[in-house]
Amino acid sequence: MSRLLVILLNFFFLEHILCYNAFMRKKILIIGNGAKEYALAKKLAEKHEIFITPASDTLKEFAQCLDIREDSVKELLEFVVENGIDLTIPISSAALKSDIVSLFNENNQPIFGPCKEAANLIFDKALAKKVLYKLRIPTPKFGIFEKQNMVLDYIKNLKAPFVLKTNDSNSAAVFTSYQSAKKLVEASFIEKGKKIIIEDYIYGTPFSFYTITDGYKALPIGSSITYKHSLEGDGGQLTSGMGACAPNYKLSIDNVYYLMDNVIYPALDYFEIEGNPYLGILGVNGILTEDGRIFVLGWQSFMQDCDAAAVLEVLNEDLYSLFKSCIIGSFSDETDSICFNNLHSASIVLTCRNKNNKENAIQGLENLDEDSVLSFYPIVKKNKYLEFEAEYGPVLSISASASTPARAVNKVYEEVEELSFNGLYYRKDICKIQT
Repeated sequence: MSRLLVILLNFFFLEHILCYNAFMRKKILIIGNGAKEYALAKKLAEKHEIFITPASDTLKEFAQCLDIREDSVKELLEFVVENGIDLTIPISSAALKSDIVSLFNENNQPIFGPCKEAANLIFDKALAKKVLYKLRIPTPKFGIFEKQNMVLDYIKNLKAPFVLKTNDSNSAAVFTSYQSAKKLVEASFIEKGKKIIIEDYIYGTPFSFYTITDGYKALPIGSSITYKHSLEGDGGQLTSGMGACAPNYKLSIDNVYYLMDNVIYPALDYFEIEGNPYLGILGVNGILTEDGRIFVLGWQSFMQDCDAAAVLEVLNEDLYSLFKSCIIGSFSDETDSICFNNLHSASIVLTCRNKNNKENAIQGLENLDEDSVLSFYPIVKKNKYLEFEAEYGPVLSISASASTPARAVNKVYEEVEELSFNGLYYRKDICKIQT
C-alpha cells in the first residue's frame, strides 16, 4: 500500500471519527452554581458541552458561563432555542420555583426536573412534614407553628434534644434546653408569616437515598452516609453537610426495598393524585437507627452539595441518556436497573472559619492526585494572580474513590492534607466512626 494511500485513509477515518464525536456531543444547560451543580457539570463535561448559570470563577475552567439570572425563565428559554441546547437541568430552587419546567414543556424544550408544584413539597419543609404524616411515613414527632408564644409553650416541656428549623431553609439547629432555644425562636419570627418546625432529635446514622423517576417508575440511583453536624463526634449545629460516603453500606437491601415501597412510590402516587407528576431526581433524607428503623426527615430535589460528587463517582451510567429517557417517555419501558462501578467514594467538605481574609489563596491544588474530584462552592474567586481564594463558609468538597470504604476514606484524607488556606476547618472523622 502506497504511503499516499495510507495518509488518505487515515485522514478519511479521522474525519469520520470527528464527525461521530460531534454528533454524540450534546449541549447541556445546568441552572445553579453550587457544589452539587459543579459536580454534575464536571461529570457531564467529560462527554458534552456544558453551559451553566450563574457564573463562577471555578466553573469557567470547563464550562461556558452565562450572565442570566436563575429565575429569568423567559430569557433562559430564548437562549436555549437560539443556541440549540439539547437538555436543560434546573437544580437551583430559584429556577424551579419560577416554574421553568412548565414553560419549557409548553415550548417543547427538553428539561429534566420537577414542575413548580411538585418541587414545592421539597422546598416547603412544613408541607413536607404534613405530607409525611398524611402518607403514614415514619418521621420524627413534630409541631408546626406560626406564633412565637405557641412555640415557646410547646418546647417548655419537650424532652431534649430537639431540632428547630424553618419551612424555607435547609439549615437547622439542635437544642438541649428551653433556655438555649428561646433566643433563636424569638429571632426566627422577625419575618412575618414564617413557620417554625420543631421535631424530636433521632439518634442514628443520617443517610440520603436517591432515585431517578419519570413520574411513574423509579429506580435507585445512589445513597450516602451524610455528616451534617459541624463538629466531630456529631457535635455542634447542623449544617448543609461536612462530608459523605457513597454508597451507604449501612443500608441493607431490605432497607432499600422499604424506602422504595413505603417512601418513594407513595410520594409519586401523591404527586400524581395532586395532578403534578414528579420527573427528575427524588431523594430522601433520613435517619437509620441502631435497631434498624428508618425515620424520614424530608425529600430532596437533587443530590446535596456535600454528597453529589461521591454519589456520582460510583455511577456507571450515561447521565444524558438516562435523563433524556425520562423526558421522552422511554424510561419506564427500557430502563430496568442502574449500573454502578463497585467503587466506594468519600467526600470531605473544607470550610473557612476566618471572616477577615482578604488574601487567602488555596495552596496545594497542583499536588492533588489526578483521580481526586474537586467540587467548588460559588464563594471561591480567582485573584489577580489567577489563584483560587477561599472566603468564609464552605469552600470545596474533595472526593476520592477506592475498592473499599476504608481505602476511600484514607485516600481522601491524604489528599486533604495537601491543601491549606487561612481558617481551614474540616471534620476528621468522616466515615471513620462507621468503618
